[in-house]
Amino acid sequence: MDKILRHISDYVYSIAYDDLSPQVIHQAKRLWIDTLACTPRAFESNPVQIGVSLAKRNIATRPATVLWGQHKTSVELAAFVNSSMVRYLDFNDFYQGPEAKESGHPSDSFPSALAIAEQEGKTGKEIILGSVIGWEVYARLADRVAFRDYGFDQSIAIAIAATCSASKVLGLSQSEIANAVALTTASSVTLGEVRFGEVSMWKGCAAANGVRNGVFSAILAQQGMTGPLQIFEGPRGFFHGISGEFELGTFGGQNEPFRIMQSSVKHFAVGSVAQTALECILKIRSEISSIRDISRVELRTFAFGVNVMADSPSKWAPENRETADHSLPYCIAIMLMFGEINDEYFSERYLREETILSLMQRVDIVADEEATKLFPEQRKSKVLIQMDTGIEHYAELSYHKGHPSNPMSDAEVEMKFKEQAEVYLSVRESDEIIDQWWELDSQRDIPSLLSNLSTGARKD
Repeated sequence: MDKILRHISDYVYSIAYDDLSPQVIHQAKRLWIDTLACTPRAFESNPVQIGVSLAKRNIATRPATVLWGQHKTSVELAAFVNSSMVRYLDFNDFYQGPEAKESGHPSDSFPSALAIAEQEGKTGKEIILGSVIGWEVYARLADRVAFRDYGFDQSIAIAIAATCSASKVLGLSQSEIANAVALTTASSVTLGEVRFGEVSMWKGCAAANGVRNGVFSAILAQQGMTGPLQIFEGPRGFFHGISGEFELGTFGGQNEPFRIMQSSVKHFAVGSVAQTALECILKIRSEISSIRDISRVELRTFAFGVNVMADSPSKWAPENRETADHSLPYCIAIMLMFGEINDEYFSERYLREETILSLMQRVDIVADEEATKLFPEQRKSKVLIQMDTGIEHYAELSYHKGHPSNPMSDAEVEMKFKEQAEVYLSVRESDEIIDQWWELDSQRDIPSLLSNLSTGARKD
């Protein structure tokens, strides 16, 4: 067994719930509420409904639940569909710590712990521990490997994180955990093309597929399946094919802080690199007399943001929702036009709106040297709006609402859930669900906990 694989498997096997501080437990519950907030409006989306149709065809003797639809299906498919929901709106929290070489969304892996816990009759405490482990493993990999620089996608790290999460909830031995991680790492390579240019439906499902693979690998390892134990350092392993050599360093626990405490919660349901830019637009918007009088909008921001959300001509003419929510010009135009962003603005009607398309052509995106040097600790954006009259409006921001240095309150996270769940739930029903998830560490009946997340309460 190579040292990276041993390091990961030893950690996952040895860490216990008692190693989590009250602050970390609170943060895990808080992020579960935030994660659940991302799912109701995603349920009826095309990619999620494709997954739901497959889930309906698969009946399991020990099933897990698809959120909102309440379909019972295999544990792997439940994890896949639920993770697709978490990711679809691009609204879940993300990691971009000061040491990070890669961005991404560790909570994509949360449905692995949830599905396994439901199937195996585990408790809320085990969901919390598995979720913290998944977040930690993802973030530590992101600290060391810039997947995009090698032409790969962050979904590889999500798959490994989900494997660790599922393995812990299953109660695997150290050897079984190592084999599960080896199985996933050998079979879950995702190419970076899924997130660039004209973006397909798979953008929201690639990480979910990694979660599905992680759950499946953990179950295989539990049944005795072995994997290649030199998967990282072997002559044809991860180091050789994907990343180059790296050291993972110390994982969270005891005297080392957990990376989950560096989570950034999203204020807007768009790509993470747009958050500060859109807050700048909101600051300026009230000063603008007419959108039609804007001659030019210049956004100067960090190079990583430009490479992700202004990387090709398709970002100035998005054809679908997946491209639009990863288009800085489109998101800026929508925020200027309407002063808000929600799922409605990614529909065909708005993608073809001439006024929006015209405004996008007046948006310039520039990689700013200062902002690039400050990234990733800061996500600095500078917005200059020039009017036909010669008047200029300017705003800049380093820490968006939801960043660890400018956090959202618990009440704001709760409101995010209520606003998103109102398509199915009354305020009273949302409050009851929020209360239940704040008490996740006391929950012992996971199927009952999930039964309230249903479209059955849909309001007319």
